[in-house]
Parts: sequence; structure tokens; C-alpha cells
Amino acid sequence: MTTPVTELVAAGFRGLAALRRARAFHPAGLVLRGELRPVDDDLPWPAGPTAVVARLSKGAGTPGRLPDALGLAVRIPGAGRDGGPWDLTLTTAGSGHVGRMLPRPAATWTGGAYSSLVPYRRADRLIWLAAWASAESPRLDASLESVVAAGGLGFVLRTGREDGRWCDSAELTLSEVGGDAPAFDPMLNRPAGLEVAPGWLAQVREKAYAGSRAGRP
Repeated sequence: MTTPVTELVAAGFRGLAALRRARAFHPAGLVLRGELRPVDDDLPWPAGPTAVVARLSKGAGTPGRLPDALGLAVRIPGAGRDGGPWDLTLTTAGSGHVGRMLPRPAATWTGGAYSSLVPYRRADRLIWLAAWASAESPRLDASLESVVAAGGLGFVLRTGREDGRWCDSAELTLSEVGGDAPAFDPMLNRPAGLEVAPGWLAQVREKAYAGSRAGRP
């Protein structure tokens, strides 16, 4: 549903993307390829290990190793509605009840949580999604160059319940650097029966993504 507020959001993101000649946020990033392996069925993951494409990015586009709100986007081919992709977009944040809703700058790619910021609704349950660098990952400063030098990165994806518990849900291994980045859109590209909550915020985010796409060259 279009409202004056959602139209204003779309116009703002379209203008910012046009000014930057790139995504409104997370303008610079690094594409990686790897594999997603489900370990639980609390989200509609593929039945087994699946090749994925991902993008690590800096929200404001700060240079070098300067801290930023760091982003992890993942595309899972064939896992969305009607055989389309499922796009996940996560941003560095806290992991508590309030912190998981608020983006925060990070000085490393491996030092804390990446959150969906808002939950998914599946049937009558709200499910949060977050990622942590795997335990064996080396400490990587917040530059894209550090990821290139490391040759990749691993993450554990965890789902959060309303009571604050986090449970392992999937493992993500990114080991091949390079390639073209798809236009990630978690609002359009998701499985049937999995909604972004609350509904009003989903509408605002959908307009933000649409505005950013429209403003890019």
C-alpha cells in the first residue's frame, strides 16, 4: 500500500542513490561465493548444502579499516517463492532484545553479531535471524582488503526467539572472492509463508529498496 510516508521514503532513497551513483547504503562491497549448509529446520532452508553468492559491505562506505555498520547479504538460489531466490540482508548490531534491532558500527568483520534488525513471521511465531563469524575465523579489520587477503570467511547463522535465546540454524562458508553482485532485496525475494514483521515496517523497507534501485545508474 502506497502512503505519503512510503512515497517520501522511496524518494529519499532514490535521491541518495542517484547522488552516490551506487546503492543508497552499503555502496561499496565485496562479492564472495560459497555454500550454505542447514543444521535446523526452523526456517525454510534448502534440503541440503547449496551454493550461494554473498556480499560484504560497509553501510556508510567509510574508507579502509574505519568502523562502519557492516553488512552481510546472501542470495540462496531457488529457495524463494515460485523457484526464485531468497535474499538475506544482515547488519552489525547487538544481540539482546533491543540491540538486535539497532545497527551499530563495528571495527572488525568477525567481532560480533549481524542482525536482520526485524523479525520474520512464520505461522504464529516471530523468528529473528543473526550471524556470527565462525570460531575458527581470524580477526579481520573492517576493510574489504582484509577479507580479500584472508581468502574468505565463515559464519554461523542463528535464529532468535522472543525470549532472547539463539539457536544454530545454518552454516555459511564463503571461500571464493569475485564476481558480480545481484540486486539483493529481502522484501521481494523470500520463501512463501515467511513474512517480514511488522507489516507497516515491511512496507517502508520495500519502498526504500525500490527507491534505491530506481536511483542507481
